[in-house]
Amino acid sequence: MRSSAEQLRELYSQMDSTVYESELEGRNRAARRYLEIVRQYVRSGRLLDVGCAAGLFLSHALQGGWDVTGLEPNEELYEQARRRLAGKGEVQCTTLEMASLGEGSFDAITLWDVLEHVPEPRCFLKTCCCLLRPNGYVFINVPDLDSWEARVLGRRWPLLIPEHLNYFNRRSLRLCGERAALTFVRFGRRLAWFSLKYVAYRGAQHGIPGSNLLRKTAETPMGRFLIPVPLGETFVVLTSILLA
Repeated sequence: MRSSAEQLRELYSQMDSTVYESELEGRNRAARRYLEIVRQYVRSGRLLDVGCAAGLFLSHALQGGWDVTGLEPNEELYEQARRRLAGKGEVQCTTLEMASLGEGSFDAITLWDVLEHVPEPRCFLKTCCCLLRPNGYVFINVPDLDSWEARVLGRRWPLLIPEHLNYFNRRSLRLCGERAALTFVRFGRRLAWFSLKYVAYRGAQHGIPGSNLLRKTAETPMGRFLIPVPLGETFVVLTSILLA
């Protein structure tokens, strides 16, 4: 049975951020790549990052000239994001549904690894659409059920976790956006970056063959090395512009 919205808020507010913090270098690399994607469509303006975690993406956007706002329900990660921005952007410790935001306020809204955690994705995107300016864009990254990683690994796919309430393929993701009055622009894929030690740990967790052998190497100084990992995700760009 699915958790209620209240139960989810409680879960994310109390989530242990230790694992997140252990992979900051790789997450920084991912944040820079995300910003490159956004800048292909919007160069500057007001940006809302929903589920901003420790504020890594927000800090890169801030350095790139954006006026930034972040939402993060986990108190510990919220505090880290607030300290990271040092008063140069706004961060609220809340969810999108509970946030104090003005309609038609943002040029770009980013949902990096968020929509799969949302009980009602269409309603969630409809809220995002209302927050966009007329020529705004929404950027989303989610696990992709049609990815080769999902098909090959099956039940061992690392993105099959209880916190993910919804799974998408590109067709359902596009349809979800369109039903929220957002126009499809583009699909794409990007690599995640993690330390060898983290990859071995998560692989063993999910019973992926060879992971236990890899963990022996990961316990050496080589375990700190970052490697690109295809997780089986897809990103989509949506817009409030009515394209011909």
